[in-house]
Amino acid sequence: MLIIGICDDIKQEQIIISNALEKILTDYKEDIKIITYSSGKALLLDIEELEYEFSLLFLDILMNDMNGIETEHKLRNLGVKAPIIFLTTSPDFAIESYDVEAKGYLVKPLQEDKLKKILERVLINQEKPRVCVLSNRKYRYLYLDEITFAESNNHNIRIHLENGEVITSSEKLGDFATKLDNRFLRCHQSFLVNMQYIADVNENFILKNGQLIPIRTRERKAMADTYYKFFIKYTLCEKNI
Repeated sequence: MLIIGICDDIKQEQIIISNALEKILTDYKEDIKIITYSSGKALLLDIEELEYEFSLLFLDILMNDMNGIETEHKLRNLGVKAPIIFLTTSPDFAIESYDVEAKGYLVKPLQEDKLKKILERVLINQEKPRVCVLSNRKYRYLYLDEITFAESNNHNIRIHLENGEVITSSEKLGDFATKLDNRFLRCHQSFLVNMQYIADVNENFILKNGQLIPIRTRERKAMADTYYKFFIKYTLCEKNI
């Protein structure tokens, strides 16, 4: 999932940028969440409390409580690695003169063609994470976001993809798990699941396609809590702070 943050103390500007992003990214093959903030302090507080992993951030330079440059420095100090685009009302604003890690800036009023170029440069053309798997003596390079779950079976693992394909490999499930990111949960000795594809949880995880993924009985509550935290982080409805 792409999570894009917009930090601007003018509500109308938030709406303009949000609408433009949704228009441009309509055909992007990934879920998109836009979260808006009215101050740098609100953005920083959210990151400290919920640890959002943003894909991209837009920061207005001139804000009342904390300007965009100050916010950027604090974000980097917190370890935020997301690309940052500054928003400014003046084309003469010397972004380059600041010691910041920005991918560019946009001048208000927003021009969609320039926004599109920036998105293509820092987001759309960015390579999505993949994992290499040896299957039937051939290497397969799978995108992480197309893997729904994996299971061990007779000393092999079966990797289930979103399109219904199943990839078989002689790799151990534990070794395969080390190659994945934190969206994957080892919920059972014989199963790991991509939490992006979970629709509900009771005694098992229920995937969006109806598939049931077993959960270790003794750790059922811990597993449910882990998924709940993931759900809060990645599938919250758009916020207006």
